[in-house]
Amino acid sequence: MSKIIQPRPELDSLKSYVPMEEDACVVLSANESPYNLPESLITEVKNQLDVFNFNRYPDALGSKLRKEIASHYGFSDENIVLGNGSDELIQCLLLAYGGKERSVFTFEPTFSMYDLISRATGTRVYELKRTASFDVDIPSALEVAKEFNPTIIFLCNPNNPTGNLVSSEDIEIFLKETGALIVVDEAYAEFSGQTVIPLIDKYPNLVVLRTFSKAFSLASLRIGYMLASPSVVQNTFKVKLPYNCGAFSQMVASLVFKNRDVLMTQIEKIVSERKSLIKELKKLSGVKVHPSSANFVLIRTENEASFVWKNLLEAGILVRDFKEPCIKDCLRITVGKGEENKLFLKALKEIINAG
Repeated sequence: MSKIIQPRPELDSLKSYVPMEEDACVVLSANESPYNLPESLITEVKNQLDVFNFNRYPDALGSKLRKEIASHYGFSDENIVLGNGSDELIQCLLLAYGGKERSVFTFEPTFSMYDLISRATGTRVYELKRTASFDVDIPSALEVAKEFNPTIIFLCNPNNPTGNLVSSEDIEIFLKETGALIVVDEAYAEFSGQTVIPLIDKYPNLVVLRTFSKAFSLASLRIGYMLASPSVVQNTFKVKLPYNCGAFSQMVASLVFKNRDVLMTQIEKIVSERKSLIKELKKLSGVKVHPSSANFVLIRTENEASFVWKNLLEAGILVRDFKEPCIKDCLRITVGKGEENKLFLKALKEIINAG
């Protein structure tokens, strides 16, 4: 019998991304919205089901939703691509612009899928470390970029897992000074109030990623979108699978997008709770709180983070623990509802005092 064929060598160094799934009463680990869709929108979804064609393929281009998104931002639908979550759009960009003898820059620590998908597509990854305060050292980054000439530079803004922002002015420096595709992942932009979408007309090398998973309470439906120049969109369509976004996901996302003002109350509650959570965390000894413009907060504990994480889980509260050296002993806490945040703070205080 012949030997079983082996996968591409690029996969040797990869580990599967396995989301953290633990039973807990209070889940503050995945940066989801703590709020379901408002009842008014759920009722509208139910009404749509009576005439929904489950037996038909979805619109392969997502034309209706793309036109709605484009109209809101003042673009053409030629500037928009829909994805099965932002992850798929990252994959499409790397299939179109990455690959052998090409490279990307990431600023660590950041969203792990940039690295994983880059390596899976055979694209070289240069990991540029952030400063001690998790900022991007712009002059150093530009110097390295000019030396290695990356195809893509990924900027998560606000950054996951640290929560901080790179200013629009600094992003514009990258757009002017490098020949790279600058991919600004704005998954958490609704919580920060900052966006570089207005720069797309000015810079054809700018790509902005957005998602319905966070602020718009649709994590279960996995739908995101990309805004970019028509040429980048056309190349992305060449590698995108035709029926990547299900018809139900498109229908609900369209409904939510048209009624996004209804979601603003929930977004404002999350931002308010974030401010309160940070204020209370700063009162605790042995806890360093990092500034955040997202819907989560990163803290560093004097106690070993894995010890704190385990004790929180035993108290029925799940947060995110990290093993990477640059964020060792850090925990990321998704901002929950007010009562969930109070339960977390009470448990954390007891663990710190006992430890």
